[in-house]
Amino acid sequence: MRVACVVQGTATEAAQFCSRYGFEQACIPDPDKASYRAMGFGRALWKDMIFASPGLRARRKEASAAGCRVSLEGTFRKHTDILQLPGAALVAPGGKILWLHRGTHPGDMPSAAELLKAVDATLPAQ
Repeated sequence: MRVACVVQGTATEAAQFCSRYGFEQACIPDPDKASYRAMGFGRALWKDMIFASPGLRARRKEASAAGCRVSLEGTFRKHTDILQLPGAALVAPGGKILWLHRGTHPGDMPSAAELLKAVDATLPAQ
């Protein structure tokens, strides 16, 4: 199994972003957001961003406590969609989607424990 992070940026932007978090070898640029559309990841509504759901508020608080801060760098580039909802997937070689999580708000990503549980439930024991 390999882990990859798909980002909205160009190849250069993806490399810069992912190098900050130690994902240099596993960062896939998708400025056209083709993978997001293919997996059915929707877009948030502006009201969801302003009147944040309890889940989004909790995620923001958790991120803030971990030292994460909002950065506007790159937010207004033509290929960046700040309303793009996130997701996570287990994808087999050849592109078959084995497991999929579609975010319901901008902070809705499964935890590492949830991802490992999905891997255990999806992949055969070795």
